[in-house]
Amino acid sequence: MSNSSGLPLGRIASKGTPAAGPCQHVPEVCDYADWHATDYIDAYYGGGVLPDEQRVLAYQLGLMESQPLKFGRALEYGCGPTLHRAIAASRYAFRIDMADRVPGNLAQIGAWLKAGPDNTDWNRHTRYVLSCESDLATSARRVARREELTRKAIRNLYLSDARWPNPLGEQRRHFYDLIVSGFCIDAISQDQRVWRECMRNMLSMLSEGGVLVLHALHRCSAYWVGERLYPNADLSKDDVFASLLANDFVRATIDVEIAPCPENARYGYSCVLMASGRKAWRRRHAATTLC
Repeated sequence: MSNSSGLPLGRIASKGTPAAGPCQHVPEVCDYADWHATDYIDAYYGGGVLPDEQRVLAYQLGLMESQPLKFGRALEYGCGPTLHRAIAASRYAFRIDMADRVPGNLAQIGAWLKAGPDNTDWNRHTRYVLSCESDLATSARRVARREELTRKAIRNLYLSDARWPNPLGEQRRHFYDLIVSGFCIDAISQDQRVWRECMRNMLSMLSEGGVLVLHALHRCSAYWVGERLYPNADLSKDDVFASLLANDFVRATIDVEIAPCPENARYGYSCVLMASGRKAWRRRHAATTLC
């Protein structure tokens, strides 16, 4: 049994409760034409760094810190109206491009870039990033320096849709050596076939030997932003692992973890997925290297 959007009744979380019963009213799942960036920021980022964001930021930082060299070209795909993942990446990448399908989200990013240090909206997240990297006190000066580094690292803002075969055009195929994508590809559709196609399209932009950091909601069919419900692909750990394997990632490098966040049940989910991996080199490149 499902609603008109095809969402199984037992998988919809009612706002403020774990799940809607069969006799309860099931709200419609919204299209992103109804998206308001400020509602999303207020819901998920207005009250500090939520526990699930602490986990995924620490995971991203740990992966990037473990790399022997700084990344040359990084892409945050599906950035939404947020800066915290770019702030985390800015120390580890020479340049960062950011892409999203919603113009209002990119407008929020652009406003932060132009405002300079007078905008303190992301200071709390910057402090958390700095605390993960060092035991030094996170002074206002260190926060300002990291955010200035981020503004310098961000080069381009792109309007994009992961449903396009080439989300940033032919010229960006195999272009980036780091892609970070947080809670984006899983939120495009409730249809996992669409999710798999979007993953393939996004990962076509990752170079051979490139690194992916991916975050997604775990076993969630829809999530709340204010009074609106938006789609999610109901992903499992195995779904993510299989997708990375199908997109030429080296099996030994694939890591997929489940991070519980029971305090977020009111938003429609209680766990998140954290994943990473390295895309394989083609055999001809390996042969050239060996020679």
